[in-house]
Amino acid sequence: MVSAPTLHVVSTELTVGSFAMAGVAFVLAGLASHGWFNLKRHLKLADHVAHFALAFGLLAMPFAMVTGIQSSPGDGVDHPLLINKMFLGSAAIGLALGVLLTRRRLGEHVWSDDWGRRWQSLGGLSAVGLVLLTASIGGTFSRGESLLDLFKLPYDTVPLMPVWLSGIVLLVAIGNLLAMRRGRAV
Repeated sequence: MVSAPTLHVVSTELTVGSFAMAGVAFVLAGLASHGWFNLKRHLKLADHVAHFALAFGLLAMPFAMVTGIQSSPGDGVDHPLLINKMFLGSAAIGLALGVLLTRRRLGEHVWSDDWGRRWQSLGGLSAVGLVLLTASIGGTFSRGESLLDLFKLPYDTVPLMPVWLSGIVLLVAIGNLLAMRRGRAV
């Protein structure tokens, strides 16, 4: 029988790796959609990789969340770091779903519209950033250190996401919804 902490490590690595791959592909797709660095011919590949990796990470994330709760010491989510992980993970799920639904509805046309390509890239990168921040909190919780320690983030304060960051996430979500609505009218 495999323990919950071992399953958590595996599912977390799948999630973070998928989201990191999606982040690189969203950067490349954003650059290619603007025609920068002679990447225009790679737009279709970057688009497919970005959205497939985002979808795979989205499928792996609930397993990481459930095994994380099962492997945490105590009675579940009773530590500020774990609560912050749940908030940020939930926000990442929402953003990733918005990006994927927009891509599904608009198809490849999302990259030809000035408005759509900016919001699609920003939405995908925001979801990736939230997942990487969530992973950093996990490193702080389990090992007492993370790659983002140099930023001195207030992990022990609930919620970690301040009002200004919530506003940015809300604007990205609204932008994705408007891009989806605009694509329906086209």
